[in-house]
Amino acid sequence: MANNGKQVGEVTEGDPNRPKGSRVDEDGDVLDRREDVIGNAKPWDKPEEVAQAEVDMSSLAGKRVNKGGNVVDSNGQIFGRVVEGDPKSLVGRMCDKEGNIMSESGEKIGKAELVSEFEREGSREGPFAGLSGCTISQDGKVVTPSGEVVGRLTTGDTKTLYGRSVDEDGDVVDKNGNVVGKAERWEEPKVEKKRSPLAGRKVNREGNVVDEDGNVIAKLVSGDLSICAGKEIDDDGDVVNATKGNAIGHVSLLEDIPPEPTESSEDKEKREQQAKDKELAGQLAASIEQSLDKIRPILKMITDKVDKAESTPREELDEEQLVKEVKPLIEEGNKILTESNGVIRGMDPDGRIQRNAKHKSATKDATPEEHHLAEVLKELTGNVTETIDNARRKIEGMPHAKKELNPLWGLLSEPLAQIIAAVGLLLNGVLGLVGRLLSGLGLGGLLDNLLGRLGLNKVLDGLGLGSAVGALTGKKDKNQ
Repeated sequence: MANNGKQVGEVTEGDPNRPKGSRVDEDGDVLDRREDVIGNAKPWDKPEEVAQAEVDMSSLAGKRVNKGGNVVDSNGQIFGRVVEGDPKSLVGRMCDKEGNIMSESGEKIGKAELVSEFEREGSREGPFAGLSGCTISQDGKVVTPSGEVVGRLTTGDTKTLYGRSVDEDGDVVDKNGNVVGKAERWEEPKVEKKRSPLAGRKVNREGNVVDEDGNVIAKLVSGDLSICAGKEIDDDGDVVNATKGNAIGHVSLLEDIPPEPTESSEDKEKREQQAKDKELAGQLAASIEQSLDKIRPILKMITDKVDKAESTPREELDEEQLVKEVKPLIEEGNKILTESNGVIRGMDPDGRIQRNAKHKSATKDATPEEHHLAEVLKELTGNVTETIDNARRKIEGMPHAKKELNPLWGLLSEPLAQIIAAVGLLLNGVLGLVGRLLSGLGLGGLLDNLLGRLGLNKVLDGLGLGSAVGALTGKKDKNQ
């Protein structure tokens, strides 16, 4: 080094660190303090600086800075990147031909450099970029966690790859990093819904929907007409509440409404007959219920008086008094039952129902009204026959009472049997129901005697009701 610190040579022999501070003579020898040669040096000239080739930045001219800090053209292709200045504050600013980023007033506010040809492409996004959590469905579709279809499998076995994840490039990768399937972006084709000819129309007060010419093209098939009238119809044929948007009814085109089944004359006759039988059963039940309400306390008084007489010591028993007390009760019961029988027979004054009795089916399914009638008739029959049977048994040891009262029991049993026969003539199917109900009470045989004594069982049998009588009394039809 010269005195001014400028380099003028370089050590060529010896330890370059040792001669530090040593003197170099004119021959280039490096001398220590004792003037001993410890090395050698040679002159050194500063190498000429090679002028760097000036980079052509003209391709940046007119390009602008985007949000990623890149300088791009109008198509988004990258030409450079910001190297000086805050990229966020430079967004949208333009570069000149020297790479300077200029403000609107023409001041330099940043600097950009060129990027390589390779970098101009930028980092390409895969087809599923931004869609995290995509997997393969059972039918080979690519679905998001919410179930939205965003692609489909193009390579690989659907069964094997079901449930596997799809990366943003559309690759299905196994745990070892191997690509085992490939998917592409795809959307399910949207089926364009055909607009209903009813859409936008309204239901009129008759429940019809008419076209522009006033022709009825549809009808209200569900919903309250008073609510649906005047309301608009949507594409699905639903009548919609305008304020809430709820479906309050539905209309169908006339051609979509199945024709109402035509009723044959036989079916019509059967339906009308069933309606009449239903009404008749209700009337009969109401009449018998009234009689039952009236006679129930009478029968109770008869039973109470007979029970009291039975429990009275023989020497204290006044049989004549028992007869005087029970006889008017029997007569009152007869009056009630006779009136009931008259009311029932009055329901068929011209005998038309009786004449048709043998043509009615005794095996048809009973209506609720007929079941109720059978229950009421069973209760009346059970109460009357049990009262008679109980009284007969308990006055067996009372000679005078037995002689006077036994002939009177017919005043109760005969109108009862006539009521049963009348019901059988009007609604023969009910007799079978009554018979099943009475069989549990063991009263079938007693009724057979009642009907037989009046000859009513033969009358019913002559009308084709023998099987019903058998069911009522507990006897099988002898023709069977």
